[in-house]
Amino acid sequence: MGALEEVADLAEAVTRRRNLTLWDIEMAGQPGRQIVRVFVEGSDGRVDLDTVAEVSEEISRGLDLRDPIAGRYTLEVSSPGLERSLKRPEHFAASVGRAVVVKTTEKLRGDSHRIEGTIAGVEGAAVELELEEEVVIVPFDQIKSARTVFEWEKASK
Repeated sequence: MGALEEVADLAEAVTRRRNLTLWDIEMAGQPGRQIVRVFVEGSDGRVDLDTVAEVSEEISRGLDLRDPIAGRYTLEVSSPGLERSLKRPEHFAASVGRAVVVKTTEKLRGDSHRIEGTIAGVEGAAVELELEEEVVIVPFDQIKSARTVFEWEKASK
């Protein structure tokens, strides 16, 4: 089992015990100086600072015991945020009804790799995006990157 898989295994166990969802894990940097990012959320899509601190401490203790990462590393635990990265089909499924920006590997609409719309659903190996006047089906294997877009409500005067 590689370092990423061991971190994921540990983080999944910690979040499950606390009735949280493990949204994603990222490892960046160079060997000996890596950054390990763990994104968690509650059932309502939120997580408070005290919970983040407790999860961070528990994952840190587990990583110290297992020692899956060679050299030094920095552990960062946070919520995925309002504008979150969507990488797996379950991310898209959990974000139905939310506004997104999707960048594709091939041009699926006109001359742009960028599609902005609302996630209407997930069907098989694709996500359905509702645009102003059409629905576009984007296969997961053609998604280069995707993220939700936070929409500020206009304040009434």
